[in-house]
Amino acid sequence: MSETPAPAPETTAPYGTGAQAAPQRRVRIPHLLTMKEKGEKWAMLTAYDMYSAEIFDEAGIPVLLVGDSAGNNVYGFETTVPVTVDHLVPLCRAVTSAAKRAMVVADLPFGAYQSSPEQALATATRFMKEGLAHAVKLEGGAPMVPEVELLVRAGIPVIGHIGFTPQSEHVLGGYKVQGRGAGAEKLMDDALALQDAGCFAIVMEMVPAPAAAEVTKALRIPTVGIGAGPDCDAQVLVWQDMAGLRGGRAPRFVKKYADLRTTLGDAAKAYAADVAAGTFPAEEHSFLE
Repeated sequence: MSETPAPAPETTAPYGTGAQAAPQRRVRIPHLLTMKEKGEKWAMLTAYDMYSAEIFDEAGIPVLLVGDSAGNNVYGFETTVPVTVDHLVPLCRAVTSAAKRAMVVADLPFGAYQSSPEQALATATRFMKEGLAHAVKLEGGAPMVPEVELLVRAGIPVIGHIGFTPQSEHVLGGYKVQGRGAGAEKLMDDALALQDAGCFAIVMEMVPAPAAAEVTKALRIPTVGIGAGPDCDAQVLVWQDMAGLRGGRAPRFVKKYADLRTTLGDAAKAYAADVAAGTFPAEEHSFLE
């Protein structure tokens, strides 16, 4: 009797460029830390529903962010400030249900973690238990150290977010670049404090590229840039910006990789025209018996 062939070894690559290269197991924190050590860059995209999550997961995007940017891109709010935990938990559950390999990170929304570490833990616990998130992200530098420490101690992975923090836009005076001049020192101090508190990665938003490069060099954990230049370990974009779904002027740091707004608009017009002309539904779209 011939011997049963040994099973093929499990693919350990945490990322890929398409379905054939996609990872065969869930992306975990050690994968991202190893990529930092090897100098391998990776991409993060936002996702707010099952279809975007499924598509990006199959494309090999290793980390998906259920961002409070849903306020601007799902709910039609002017800012992220009105977003609540109840707004985001169902979106998070949809993304985690569809993403088979990507790590799913949930944003903690404004007012849901700043009052105390205990409030942060209660909010993060909802995302982990109800949303099935794999990690959470919160905004703020050194003042958030107690919150981060408690979450990590409770077993909840945390990504920090420094530089421009959208939840604080009213204090910051609008969408302005942070970390210029003397602000670069604060950026570094905040990054180091969050790393020491236990964050496994740090988002830097709208900061000068040279300052972001210095922070990236100084940290042992990955940096994720958005408007922070090319030297970060990873990059993140809102998927509707990346795919050209949103109309109007895009931020300087956005590169559009498609024009879905035009594509969807043309499809809707063609559908409406077919209905008006009586050519849809045709025989092949109808039940004849």
